[in-house]
Amino acid sequence: MGLRDVVGALERVEQLLEDGETGPAQDSLSWQRAEDDADIQLGKACAMLGTCRQLRQGTNNHVSIVELSFNAIERSFQFYLVEMTAAESADYRKHEEVFDDIAARNIFSDEAVAGRIDAFRSEHRSRFYYDIDRPGRDFAEAMHELAEEVHQYLVEFADAQSRCNCDESCTHK
Repeated sequence: MGLRDVVGALERVEQLLEDGETGPAQDSLSWQRAEDDADIQLGKACAMLGTCRQLRQGTNNHVSIVELSFNAIERSFQFYLVEMTAAESADYRKHEEVFDDIAARNIFSDEAVAGRIDAFRSEHRSRFYYDIDRPGRDFAEAMHELAEEVHQYLVEFADAQSRCNCDESCTHK
């Protein structure tokens, strides 16, 4: 492996994008065929949670589980906002905007769930991502469980159980 290999791999990726030939989509993921913006966000959240379940059964890569859990929570929030309001996914360019909008709608009653998650996301996510802090097994499992609970709460609140793909990919919890 040398610089020539890196440049060759980069050129291949650039060419595929330029040609619009990224290869066949994974047809088993029904959300990738969705026309509905909310269903796309819901499907992404389901897929991230499914990956967390697989990681917990296999390598127990704590950093990946934490990162995917944060992403699944954000996608679940975004699904709810697009599904239940006039918002579009493109309205949320910054992470904070999704959390702020969920908090403003008081979806989690008086428990301030979105604000509390956003507070520790803001403080700790980048520290985990850049390896300043290292999440342990207990934290990774707790983050995954939080993401599962948030996702299921919002799916039920939006009455979208029939569109959630979590049960298709594995046994839930």
